[in-house]
Amino acid sequence: MPAPGSRSSNHRRHIAIACWACRNDKIKCDGTVPVCRQCASKNRECTYAEIDRRKLSLRKTVEAFLQRVKQLEDYIKSQGLPVPAMYPENSTLLSQLSVLYAPRPMKPASPAQSIVSASFSKPQQFPPQCPITTPDFHSGQTPDASHGNDSPSFGVAQQPMWASLMTIPPNNSIEVSMDITAYHDFSEPALPVNNCFDVDWVWNHSLGTHIGTPDVEYTLQDQKQLDPMLRLAPELPHGSLDPTPSAALTDDDDDSSDDEDHSAVTYQLSARLGSLLATENGEHHFYGATSNFNLVRGKFASSPYTKPSDRSRQAQARLQAAGLDQPVCKDHVSRLLDLFFTWHNPSLYIVDREIFNEARKRYEAGDKDTPFFSTFLLNTMCAVGAAFDTRIHTDLPTPLSELFASRAKTLLDIEIERPRIATVQALSILSSHEAALTRDSQGWLFSGMAIRLAIDFGLHSSVKPFVEAGSMSMEEARGRSVAFWGAFTTDRMWGLYLGRPFHNILQAATVETPIHLSESKERHRSKDTSDVTEPNNKKAFLQELVVEHWIQLSIIMSSLEGSLYFHADASKNELQKLAADTWQQLLTWRRNLPADLDLNLDGPTPSDCPSHVLILHMLFEYLAIVLHRPFVAKNYIQPVPRVGQGPQHAREMCVRAASRIATLLAWYEQRFSLCRINIHVVQMTFGAALILVYATVSEHDAGAHRQLAGHLEVCCHALAELGATFANATRTLDVLLQIKRAWQARLVAASAGSKRRGGSVPRAQVRRKEAKT
Repeated sequence: MPAPGSRSSNHRRHIAIACWACRNDKIKCDGTVPVCRQCASKNRECTYAEIDRRKLSLRKTVEAFLQRVKQLEDYIKSQGLPVPAMYPENSTLLSQLSVLYAPRPMKPASPAQSIVSASFSKPQQFPPQCPITTPDFHSGQTPDASHGNDSPSFGVAQQPMWASLMTIPPNNSIEVSMDITAYHDFSEPALPVNNCFDVDWVWNHSLGTHIGTPDVEYTLQDQKQLDPMLRLAPELPHGSLDPTPSAALTDDDDDSSDDEDHSAVTYQLSARLGSLLATENGEHHFYGATSNFNLVRGKFASSPYTKPSDRSRQAQARLQAAGLDQPVCKDHVSRLLDLFFTWHNPSLYIVDREIFNEARKRYEAGDKDTPFFSTFLLNTMCAVGAAFDTRIHTDLPTPLSELFASRAKTLLDIEIERPRIATVQALSILSSHEAALTRDSQGWLFSGMAIRLAIDFGLHSSVKPFVEAGSMSMEEARGRSVAFWGAFTTDRMWGLYLGRPFHNILQAATVETPIHLSESKERHRSKDTSDVTEPNNKKAFLQELVVEHWIQLSIIMSSLEGSLYFHADASKNELQKLAADTWQQLLTWRRNLPADLDLNLDGPTPSDCPSHVLILHMLFEYLAIVLHRPFVAKNYIQPVPRVGQGPQHAREMCVRAASRIATLLAWYEQRFSLCRINIHVVQMTFGAALILVYATVSEHDAGAHRQLAGHLEVCCHALAELGATFANATRTLDVLLQIKRAWQARLVAASAGSKRRGGSVPRAQVRRKEAKT
């Protein structure tokens, strides 16, 4: 008998059964096992009459059996024995049971606990003399001391249901993880309802004698017909990291009933993350838990957008009314698309060319509902492509880019009435066109609309479970990924261009990057693409590599950009530490570049470097300037006492990055033309030129001044060349020259004032001399 005063930690406020001694004395028993408090205080034997069936948790019971079965399976496989097939009449029920009563996620463990857990995750080896026992829930007998244990023992095979449960083949077992998607069936076109149903029905169904009997078959659909709440219960939110609302409960919380802990309705109500819901026409839209619309089953959810009667007819009528219906031959349109895909798309990768061409064919063949093509998207792509076109077309208005942009804006109202994924891409592209024409407000607005619409379509959510279940094609999943990350990178560049706060959607984004959805991913796992012999495949994968590392740069800078430039109450020490950590991440990014993306900026001009690889390196150097520029001042945000390498180091890093951008611009002009380059190079050049202006006006060493002046001349020349294509480059050059003149005048005035003060006698000193005389 345990020592007096010892109590179990599993103390319950309300008990269901008392020990024999407290029953005989007719006093209150606290139900502590193995010795209650009354018996411990009186130093007497404490025994309980029988197992309290009301205290048994159904989920814990099933989980215990499943864990034991898994342990036995590992032992059988370790012995090389074949696993017999399960009974056909039990396969459906047991698969549902495995999903419904999957083990709950564990709390984060300490390092020591992790080591212990890892040791139990391996298949266990059992000695031959070790008996295989499980508790008997069918027997009403009390524990017998003759068995040598606290509970009766019997072979698992003696129980027919658990014997069949043991025969689940390993290949058919459901691997349960922390991801809530393990609880779904994604084989339906629309996101299905939750498969969790009433636990009492599961238990009775599994133990009843009617299993497999056709005349009394009781299916889940029958249960849903009887329970209207189950008919309305949707799926659990995909992507959740906490699949069970009661996952945080401990063994001390057994007072709550099974109905409250495990019912499907409770799961739905407790969901905290949003989900993708499919509408009647197959579109997917995202709704969060606070909207309560995620509680609607997908097939009952109507489209949030009205369907115009004839979009093509309305679009043509509007173009005619605006005088924008000039016919453009297909060859010219194809040329403009080639220019778009060659000079604008590779860096930001907003549109996948293969998916776009296939969707365009389907659209022209009569499929007007394809998600990856619209006339709105076609006109925006032609507008950007026309900016790079040097040909003169006498039969079309000039400038040609404005013709297509005006068409796109005319079609925008019709497009917004029933948007699609192509609308997200078109808005991002149109925002870049507006930036080129110095229409900052319109471009900023279009980019924000693209992000909002991307969230509406749930492009930020992973659709990998749908692809694995076959309800969504890999082409559609890849198109969704390209559209989201293209809109994301465009919006981030807008935030840097205008210096405005941005919406940090990365906190909710779970969608894979395009390279992880590439069909040739397995073939390109190496650091470079030298093993690829097909030029088209190598070119496509190189573009995916560029976009992957562009996205990585945006992710690295996300936390810093928000805190460094928009949080006025951030402490100096916090900013210093955040900047140091971010800089180390950027250096790691630079060191780990694949061979096809790496450049030696201190060496000669590369002979075969693609244009978007040069732009990627410009972005890295530009972000280095963004990171270090606030720390150039000695006392502005430098902590006291000083932390880090100080303002001199920040100045050196800014000047170095600006000089390298000038080198990259010179390389780009040698291999290509600055008239054909991505629009966002304008802001990178402006940022570098501004640092070089500061360095030249404050540099006193003649040799260093000449070198810096040479780099500044390269940047100013680049802005002048860019001005032939982008009007905002001309505006940028004008602003840069104004800033240079203002800084030079201020430094000259300061220098002249210091000389006058040094060569004149202070007035106070003159007065003292006069007073003495």
